[in-house]
Amino acid sequence: MSVQGLFYALPRHGLRALLVEPSAMDDYLQRSAEQGGPLAVLDQGSWWQQDMQRLPEIEPGVAVEGTLAQHCWAWPADMVNDSAQGLAAISASELVQRMHAWQKAQDGAPADIDALRHWVRRQAALRSFWQAAAQRRDAVLLYVV
Repeated sequence: MSVQGLFYALPRHGLRALLVEPSAMDDYLQRSAEQGGPLAVLDQGSWWQQDMQRLPEIEPGVAVEGTLAQHCWAWPADMVNDSAQGLAAISASELVQRMHAWQKAQDGAPADIDALRHWVRRQAALRSFWQAAAQRRDAVLLYVV
């Protein structure tokens, strides 16, 4: 069974309420999905952990206990803005260099072109998600199930 990481962009005041009562988070996310969803959702699938390890520009979020998720982290709006700025500063060539370095550290082999393309596309989607959340002054939640 693979572990899925879902990023949610939430109104910043909504995150505050969920942090006060984290057990309500699961119902909130389920109810929001039925009503058209939160402001934005990005499914990073099983890649979420690698993304978080390879992108130090995303500041560590605040761990949230008391949910049904395997892991849950929250980023208030000011941290979302800082992380979005850091992500925006990364060039595509730097992303490719990071992937090459990671692959070489894993097994010494160069990354294949399809893996590089997939990595760059996922990072573009992730950067776009964080940028849009920062522009709306949203909070972000990483919910791992």
